[in-house]
Amino acid sequence: MLVCFTGGGTLGHIYPALAVHQELAEAESYSGFWIGRNDPTEKRIVEEAGLSFYPIPSGKLRRYPSLRNVTDGFKVLWAIGSAYRILKRRKPDLLFSKGGFVSVPPVVAAHLLKIPVISHESDISPGLATRINARFSDLVCVPFAEGFDHLGRKKLRVTGNPVRKDLLEAVRTPFVRSDDARPLLLVLGGSGGSAAVNALIEETLDELLLVCSVHHQVGPDPPLPPSRPDYTAVEFIGEELASLLHKADLIVSRSGAGVLEELKLFGKASILLPLGRKTSRGEQEANARHLEAKGAAVVLYEPVDPDVFVRTVRSLIDDPAGRENLARTMGSLGDGSAARTIGAIILGWRNV
Repeated sequence: MLVCFTGGGTLGHIYPALAVHQELAEAESYSGFWIGRNDPTEKRIVEEAGLSFYPIPSGKLRRYPSLRNVTDGFKVLWAIGSAYRILKRRKPDLLFSKGGFVSVPPVVAAHLLKIPVISHESDISPGLATRINARFSDLVCVPFAEGFDHLGRKKLRVTGNPVRKDLLEAVRTPFVRSDDARPLLLVLGGSGGSAAVNALIEETLDELLLVCSVHHQVGPDPPLPPSRPDYTAVEFIGEELASLLHKADLIVSRSGAGVLEELKLFGKASILLPLGRKTSRGEQEANARHLEAKGAAVVLYEPVDPDVFVRTVRSLIDDPAGRENLARTMGSLGDGSAARTIGAIILGWRNV
């Protein structure tokens, strides 16, 4: 079976789809390729996973009036044509979309070519790309049973969110923490980093280091902060993510669906700092509120007061029992089976 993957815009769209690819790779009859935006990081990560990468133009889908919607509309039409030609040449048996604005043209092109389409939405509510893709999809995989009926109830399959196999394997490996290690605060701003989170850590770092060590993913754009005792700053956390998730006593993170699934898998006490509605459609706030309501995380909404942030970190670092309660609840919400479930759906889609 030949499967075309599509999606992109952030690594939160790339890694879950690669998790499905990793599951499918165990089937002898399977092979795959990827259609995505012309982004060197996304291309590198996809190719390192063993998939051929075909770039197409990527016009952005906006939910607000803008003259750029006109010019990007032509890009979308161009992208549909580009994806159509790739799909017609490669003749995949099925297309799997992980979402993001770049996924819409391949989904439309696959529909025109009568190639079956399975889409996946990670967030607690569907984004614009997923709402468009759902019209052209045979199945739509979603994380929860509630909140997606308007996409077409007969199309829905509740699968959860996929997590990479290396993390699934790592979480099963026993980890023994050194008794004399300082508490570790792991700061994750998303695959591209976060200027707001970076500024918050910079402003509060002196106070944070009084109670814990800090490992900080800053993203690719800003210069790395100077190193200092008990503070490590890196552009991107790659293969060492599993080790850091094991070691961390407390996580500070944005609340994209991908990272939340990883926090569930490892069962980590977390302070979530969701993107606000000024810079997003509000999906991160919705994700965070869902976990907050279940008692699985502490959430600080934008704008985050630095003094409140420091007090929150201090209170959790000083309260091992409180951290354990958060961690236990977070860990109860994910079982890591989504990639396997979606892989089975893809391999047996004719019987679904």
